Amino acid sequence: MMSESDANSHSIAIVLMLVVLFVFAALVLVMLLRFPQFALGEESDVPAIFQITSISHGKNYDSIVVLLHTGSVTYTNSNLMAKFYKNDQLFHCDILTLNGYDFINTIHHGVQTIGGGGCSGKTWLPGERLTINFNDKTFHPGDLVRAEIYDTTTGLIISSHSYRA
Repeated sequence: MMSESDANSHSIAIVLMLVVLFVFAALVLVMLLRFPQFALGEESDVPAIFQITSISHGKNYDSIVVLLHTGSVTYTNSNLMAKFYKNDQLFHCDILTLNGYDFINTIHHGVQTIGGGGCSGKTWLPGERLTINFNDKTFHPGDLVRAEIYDTTTGLIISSHSYRA
């Protein structure tokens, strides 16, 4: 025989399960709205510590990119590497170090030289510039260029900045 209290506990259990389900669904929804890059497989928001300030073309589309260190931390430039994107497509070039002296000894397809205060010593200080002279005709007016700078000791991206050439 069933008592009235048995019927109440069954109803309470269903209500509690529905509350837990709605709370869980709300948490998942908040995560998807707050972090859409995880849901869609996109990159997260990375600060623009190293910003592209100009891309010069010249008569032959020289494609010289100037990066400015706008952050407040001094970086060991030999522990930094760069990846560049042209119109959201990875541009295949090898910039395995941002130290100018070490760069000379590397195989660097797609890049002729790097220079400036950011690569001349062992560190890249805030406010210093670094120039990257890509092969001629790499970037054209209107191209969207993105520079991603990675810390080679951790493999993590530390800066990302886009600039319309």
